[in-house]
Amino acid sequence: MARSALLPWHYAATTMVVLALFCLSGCERGGADAGIVRKLNAEGKSRGNIFPDREDYYGVFVLDDNNAWVVGNRGTILHLTDKGQKVAVLPTWIEKALYNVNFVDAQNGIAVGQDGLIAKTSDGGKIWKQVKLELPVEEWRPGLPHLFSTSRGTDPQKIWAAGPGGTIIRSQDGGETWEDLSLHRDVTINGIAFANDTEGWAVGEFGSILHTSDGGKTWQEQKNVQNLPKYTRPDLSEEDAIKQRVPQLYLEDLYLVSVAFRNEREGYVTGESGILLTTSDGGATWTNVPSGSFNTLLSIFPPGVQNVAVATGVLGTLATQEGDKWTVSPIVREHILTWLRDASFAKDSGFGLVCGGKGTVLITQDGGKTWQQLPKEKLEQAAASMGKAA
Repeated sequence: MARSALLPWHYAATTMVVLALFCLSGCERGGADAGIVRKLNAEGKSRGNIFPDREDYYGVFVLDDNNAWVVGNRGTILHLTDKGQKVAVLPTWIEKALYNVNFVDAQNGIAVGQDGLIAKTSDGGKIWKQVKLELPVEEWRPGLPHLFSTSRGTDPQKIWAAGPGGTIIRSQDGGETWEDLSLHRDVTINGIAFANDTEGWAVGEFGSILHTSDGGKTWQEQKNVQNLPKYTRPDLSEEDAIKQRVPQLYLEDLYLVSVAFRNEREGYVTGESGILLTTSDGGATWTNVPSGSFNTLLSIFPPGVQNVAVATGVLGTLATQEGDKWTVSPIVREHILTWLRDASFAKDSGFGLVCGGKGTVLITQDGGKTWQQLPKEKLEQAAASMGKAA
């Protein structure tokens, strides 16, 4: 029997939702929005015509109060300054989806995305240079894979990126050149995080939690996961599980999406069905903790200056941790009717951003305790200003 047949229907469905967030087109919409995009594509005018108030956003990086970037569908890149009060749409040649962005300072950064796309900037994002990526063809990886996640080491010139087909690549010169450190197996790697230049973790499908202590040259599986619910629904009794033919939950059933480490010891992993794993011993032991939601969690950001951790997910899920308790924001869930894909915070203040579907950008000034949505009017004005500048 195929493995998928062993999964409960909602597991398979949730996995498809997660994968859909990284679809090739990245621009499917309903109603009028879909009609506009289709019309532009049919007329050959879609190039350069982005809709920042409607595009899906996949990655965000906050450097400080005056520098934050959001990336998403069709090469959309936003630059936010003045704690998110000012927004600029950066014109680029990029037409593919960007899934992650990472800056070392106000000038130097990289963005990665669809079909192995790597773009590098040295002027804060005004000009982006494409970096050529070459990877060997594998049976399960016939072409260049999408790149979903990035992480820098203590040395900011060292960068790792990961994606499907067991893809893990590393740069030791700030993103100018890349070496292939991929796993020799067909597994999607959704998240990668390094605590320093040698200690790193990668997570993905089939409950994969991988650890390296040599900068990514070799990886070992971490399988000691405690306190997993017996079934995908923690409230399900054994009698009801038998009646509904719900199989018992095992680690390899999990679809893990994101990983983040606060230091070499303290880390977090998120996944489908509200799975949230924590470790305080570098991953030797992982413990599932109640996240306050059964919705898939797509990102995790460890506690910062305000000592608040933040997880985001589908259906407007935004959970924060204070002490040992996780709480889902009812206000965000009530008003945000789409997925929230990524979160990032300034190192020295409470300024942070969350990005998601349908032009969603949320702003906090208090480390994630309260949030406000970036007005769509600001995004429209930013797009109009870009058009005039062009």
